[in-house]
Amino acid sequence: MSRAAAALALLACVATTSERIRAQDAFAACETWLAAEQPTRAQLEAALERVLAEPATGFEWLGRERTAAAPDGPARCKAIESLATHAVVEFVRRQHRAGVRYAGQYAALAKLEPFAGELLFSLLLETPAWFPHTHRARLVPALRDLFPRAPSEARLAQIAALAKSSIEPEELVRALDGLSWQWGDKQAAQARIDELKRASAEGDVEERVRVMLDLAELWYDLREYRSAAATHRAVLALANGSAVLLKPAHHYASACAHALSGDVEQGIAALQRCAAAQTDPRTDASHRVARTLWEKDPEIVVLRGDPRYAKIFAEAFGANPSPEPAEKAQR
Repeated sequence: MSRAAAALALLACVATTSERIRAQDAFAACETWLAAEQPTRAQLEAALERVLAEPATGFEWLGRERTAAAPDGPARCKAIESLATHAVVEFVRRQHRAGVRYAGQYAALAKLEPFAGELLFSLLLETPAWFPHTHRARLVPALRDLFPRAPSEARLAQIAALAKSSIEPEELVRALDGLSWQWGDKQAAQARIDELKRASAEGDVEERVRVMLDLAELWYDLREYRSAAATHRAVLALANGSAVLLKPAHHYASACAHALSGDVEQGIAALQRCAAAQTDPRTDASHRVARTLWEKDPEIVVLRGDPRYAKIFAEAFGANPSPEPAEKAQR
């Protein structure tokens, strides 16, 4: 090796070491937990807060530390994997509790691949005693974001087998059907669609509206937003021809579906109906859509960018909307 090449290699090594030291300083709370022989719960919580303050950055740091941990010995490797496990599980829990759901919600986990995906599959398919079985459905949206396509035929078969189990709860089965649909196995979800379509043609108007709203939600869960939007339009037409009163949440769901399918006009119209329903004296307060959802839901970001949005928001809440954060406005 020439002197010049050797010098460049040395500089690269020094730069990499310097970057790692700076990262460790930024993640001091994490380093405290990793270095402790008997870490406390408070130390773990501080480490998790640091990682999840900016999830993409935090998971990227964990990914780098996993790669760099081997020379530091098995103790650090084990500690890093433990912190990464806690962070993934806590991130999923927080997203579930946030009260909103949208495609891409768990994209930050990609910074910790392949660890994050393998962990999620393990929790779902080989659930350890420490992870509640009732929380398995929460894992599926994260898997859908991490794996737009089936990672393997074996995984697809495992998911299908779990969904067909007669002892699994409906919430989990429905989530798994959505995952299978996304991966190309549409049989189970299609059966649900066909059943709801048949049911929507029977009974009184109120029952038909209820079933069609279930169908619209199923299309939404499958991320088939155009079909969801079309179903919401059918619901509106049926309800308008009868005495059935749609709730603000129904109109808001319609706005989301239309926004996600690219139909701004129909989305704005649905938001206008939602605003009217919000202020309708017949609407119970518990049925109103929260102001924070209007202001922060990424699914209607295209509608918030429309000049008509501010007036509609004021009609719904009697106030102007909060300024849109730059990162949300660009999403």
